Amino acid sequence: MYPLQFFMALVVGTSLRCAAASGVTRPEANTCTVLACGTPGRDGLPGRDGAKGEKGDQGTDTLQRQVDALENKILALQTQFNNYKNAVLLQGLKVGQKTFISTHQRDTYTSGKAQCVKAGGTLACPKNAAENSALHELALKDGKLAFIDVTDIQREGKFMYANGEPVSYTNWKEGEPNNANGIEDCVIMFPESGLWNDWNCDATELIICEF
Repeated sequence: MYPLQFFMALVVGTSLRCAAASGVTRPEANTCTVLACGTPGRDGLPGRDGAKGEKGDQGTDTLQRQVDALENKILALQTQFNNYKNAVLLQGLKVGQKTFISTHQRDTYTSGKAQCVKAGGTLACPKNAAENSALHELALKDGKLAFIDVTDIQREGKFMYANGEPVSYTNWKEGEPNNANGIEDCVIMFPESGLWNDWNCDATELIICEF
């Protein structure tokens, strides 16, 4: 072999060995993978909403404070009402479960009875001697004839209570009732004696209520 050809063969052989060696070590020098070093992808679509959480306790304290304040106002109003009621009742006379209070005003039987009902009571009606004595005392203080809730409007001569029941207690003045002039269907009490007399319902006399 010629010296020049031998030299060329040597160079080529050496180059091939270097290239082979280089091909083995190249992956070690470049450790970047395609996935790690590639271009980032686009953001994915938003996920679905999670489960709804439990309702919080916000506002409970505020509501409780409002309830407490309202209860305090109601108690205050009840106290004021009871004080007023007691003050009014002190001006009347209590007999058993009844309290008699004079309006100190004169009115017809029908209008006076309506006043008592509007106030939460009814026109006074004594059903025993003790109650009659209490009404007598109030009528005497005012010095006026006083209506009582007994009439014979439904049937002449048959005096009844407002509920239609026959009277079970009376305190008539001697000679009464006599239906004078045919117009006496109501009953009044004389302030001097506490005795009863049938009377004109349209007359204006003292109104005493019972509660």
